[in-house]
Amino acid sequence: MRIWIGLTLVVVMISLPVTAASASFGCGKEPPSEAPATIDVDGRTRELIAVVPENYDSGVLHRLVFGFHGRTTPNTQVRRYFDIERAATGPTIFVYPAGLIAADGKFSWYERGDAGDSLRDYAFFDAMLDMMRHSYCLDLDRIFVVGHSLGGSFANSLGCARGSVIRGVGTVAGRIWDAECSGPTAAMIIHNPGDDLVPVSRGLHARDHALAQNSLEPESRVCAPEALNCECFGPPEAPDPVVWCPHTQDVTRSGRTDLHLWPEGAGAAIMAFFESLP
Repeated sequence: MRIWIGLTLVVVMISLPVTAASASFGCGKEPPSEAPATIDVDGRTRELIAVVPENYDSGVLHRLVFGFHGRTTPNTQVRRYFDIERAATGPTIFVYPAGLIAADGKFSWYERGDAGDSLRDYAFFDAMLDMMRHSYCLDLDRIFVVGHSLGGSFANSLGCARGSVIRGVGTVAGRIWDAECSGPTAAMIIHNPGDDLVPVSRGLHARDHALAQNSLEPESRVCAPEALNCECFGPPEAPDPVVWCPHTQDVTRSGRTDLHLWPEGAGAAIMAFFESLP
């Protein structure tokens, strides 16, 4: 895991035995010859990109990280700009699901009118998790979700609705659908206060929702990474902390102004947050 001491990042490698209670059914089994690319859910064939380490070992516990794309960007692109794979310091499998095309021609993770506790693609997440835990050796205490924009909103909501199985959430520019949560989930929520697509008020609501979910007080302290203006809620030993990062990056690498962008360093910050959790 990664531990922040002052401004110094210390990397500590932890390897858990596959006999741990958190080991999945896939431990010790021969993995699929190819990583899965589709799965049937509610009568539909859904697509995903699964990234399994080349040196995958069924005798080693792996983290599982899901990355959810936004309304206009396909999963084939977010793998590059999330840049979370390069930041992983231990055995990790990544899954990038593909959303369905809605009536407006853009991607979606829900049907209009879905309740917050029963969004359509919660079932997609459940099916993917079940498939991956039977196929690969996973640490079931280290299931994480990441998302941007609409994908961030879906990831925030999953962290509540599936709090009993998701250890941590890392999102940029997302909101949350209100629902009763199934358990606590650590969260890093990154949002530009000037965002003109998803107002910061929605990001703040997601933050406050996470604070209530994890029974944390609203007092905060400055914490790493300071480049994203982050502040931490909960004592240093809190098992399910919340980190709020009102970043101010608004220019893309091509020089275009974008207040809704995925900021530089966000992927590394999210992975460091996940790996710091007890």
